[in-house]
Amino acid sequence: MHLSKLEAMRTPQIYFRQDVLCETLGGNTCPLLTITAMPESKSSDHICQFRNRPLIFLSARVHPGETNASWVMKGTLEFLMGSSPLAVSLREAYIFKIVPMLNPDGVINGNHRCSLSGEDLNRQWQNPNPELHPTIYHTKGLLQYLAYIQRAPLVFCDYHGHSRKKNVFMYGCSVKETVWQSDISATSSDLHEDLGYRTLPKILSQIAPAFSMASSSFVVERSKESTARVVVWREIGVKRSYTMESTLCGCDQGKYKGLQIGTRELEEMGSQFCMALLRLKRLTGLRNHQHLLDMESDIIGTHTKPVRSVMKNLLQSHRVVCTNQAKY
Repeated sequence: MHLSKLEAMRTPQIYFRQDVLCETLGGNTCPLLTITAMPESKSSDHICQFRNRPLIFLSARVHPGETNASWVMKGTLEFLMGSSPLAVSLREAYIFKIVPMLNPDGVINGNHRCSLSGEDLNRQWQNPNPELHPTIYHTKGLLQYLAYIQRAPLVFCDYHGHSRKKNVFMYGCSVKETVWQSDISATSSDLHEDLGYRTLPKILSQIAPAFSMASSSFVVERSKESTARVVVWREIGVKRSYTMESTLCGCDQGKYKGLQIGTRELEEMGSQFCMALLRLKRLTGLRNHQHLLDMESDIIGTHTKPVRSVMKNLLQSHRVVCTNQAKY
C-alpha cells in the first residue's frame, strides 16, 4: 500500500524504480527500491553524472517486532520522494538503494524476531543460505556486486528498534575503539584511523532532537560478527556502515526528554536522516581540500590520533572480545 503511495508521488524529475529483490521462504516478494534524480538531459555529461552519483544503501525491519523501524523508513522514503528543495538536492546528490522490509515473512506471520526458518536473519550475514535466508543472501549479493564494480555504498544503514534503551542512536564500526575496549594486545605499528565513520552520527546529534551521540557505540564485538553492519564494514569495505536503533520507549535528552516517542517523531527521524546525508555530501564533496579535514574534525569533536593496534586481526578475525557489549 505504501509503495503504491510512493509511486503516486513520482514526478518526471524523479527516478523511482521498484524491483523484486527475491521471493521469501513463504513465497512473498521482497521489494528493492531505487530513488534518485533524473538526468538533466540525455547529453553524455549528464548521463555520466547520473550514473556516477554516490550510493546510499538502506534497509529495515529485519526483526518483525521492531515496528518503529518501518515508521523511520516511511519518513525517509516520503522525504526522498518529496518536492522540497532539500529533497531535490538529495536526489541529485545520491542514488538510493533501499530494501524497506528484509523480513516480510516474519511481519506477515506475526513473528517478533525470527523468519519462517526460526532464525534471526540479522545473524546470517556471514554465510546466508539462499533457500533459508533469501533476502539476506540476495541483499548481500547485491552489495558484493556493487563492490566488485567499484560502486560500494558511501553509507550503509540498517534501521532497527530497541526495546530497552532510550533515544535514537547508532552502532558503527571502528578498529580503534574496539582496541580501546578489548583485551587485545596491540603490538603492531601505529594505526591512523579515518574518523569519518563518526561524522554522520555527529551530524544527526546536531539536527535530530531524538538522536543521542552518547548512546551510540562503534565497537565491533564477537557476538555481532554476523550482523549486517559488521559484515558490510568488514567484507564489503563500507567505512560508514551502521545500525540505527530507534527506541520503543522514549527519550531522556533533548526536547523530547521524558516523553513517549510516537510515529510522528519516528517519521521525523527518517527525514532528518536524509538531511544529515545532504550535509555529509557537502563535506565529502570537498574531500580534496585540507580545510574539509578540519571541518570534519570539528564536527566529530576530535582529531585523528595514532593508536597501536592489530588491524589485520580486527578486520579478519571473528574472535574480537569487548568489555562493553551493545544490546540489539
